[in-house]
Amino acid sequence: MSEQQIQKVKVKRLAHVGLWSSDVATQARFYRQVLGLDLRNTVDSSTDQDIDLENASVFLSLGDEHHSVGLFSDTRPGAGNGRNPFQRTRLHHLAFELDNDAELAALAARLNQSGIELTLAERDGDPELGDTLWFSDPDGNRIEISVTPDGSLTNSSVLSSGRRARLRPQGLQHIALQTPHLEQMVDFYTEALGFDISDWLLRESVWLRCNTDHHTITLIQGKMDIDHIGYSIFNGPELLTWGDNLSRHQTPVLWGPGRHGAGQDLFLRIADTEGVHIELSAELQQYYDHDVTTPPRLWHTRPMALNLWGSLPSWIHEEVRV
Repeated sequence: MSEQQIQKVKVKRLAHVGLWSSDVATQARFYRQVLGLDLRNTVDSSTDQDIDLENASVFLSLGDEHHSVGLFSDTRPGAGNGRNPFQRTRLHHLAFELDNDAELAALAARLNQSGIELTLAERDGDPELGDTLWFSDPDGNRIEISVTPDGSLTNSSVLSSGRRARLRPQGLQHIALQTPHLEQMVDFYTEALGFDISDWLLRESVWLRCNTDHHTITLIQGKMDIDHIGYSIFNGPELLTWGDNLSRHQTPVLWGPGRHGAGQDLFLRIADTEGVHIELSAELQQYYDHDVTTPPRLWHTRPMALNLWGSLPSWIHEEVRV
């Protein structure tokens, strides 16, 4: 393996997100009924919709991938006393994928060169596919890296005739993380995992890409936690259909519809049953710059970067004050 291969390798996509949950059954019901994800049993290959979820860790999928969301029963100790509270995040782990075993070996070599401690462990939710790389980012978030299984990139929400099977997102698109160590986290994801910077907002937010999508990770200065999880949908007009669907499920829209300046996508924001924000995104800006250096854009005002249509929710102002 050449030094050039080691230095050029980069992760290719966000495979899934693992979430801590205090009520796995209720969370799983939300993702199945409101977002249309399919439930996969972690004990065997059954897809029985009535399995006991009370203390289980369950995995939900959008297509032929094993899962795009994992829900893990939160067995962590309590939050501590007022003087010494624990840093609690709702993120259990992030999983990224590479195209082949050679890329995985090259990435492991680069991480070793950077002094990052690696372990080999079972693939999350699908141990029959072999071991994967596990390590932590500067905030302590657990990261899993694996090779994309054959046939897992097809979208089963679209029938062979081209008709949509039912209303559901097209796929997992991005994750936004709040971090107290913004610059250190940016350095880690760009230098260790090969992400490129698409946009900066002042000294508080940065959008990072690892494929043609404008961003796969957004990092936001703040208390360590998930800011939101993004799913792609078919197009802008489908946001209206989603609005009606969410109303039928009595799920309020927290923000939007709007259009982000950074990424240019149309969006609306909701929350799951434990308060994790979910963004539905359409028409995200694409980069086709494999052999071109594209410099980051620098945004100087928050409203223009976050919503070209003007309105910002109250929690964004609260985050800035913190």
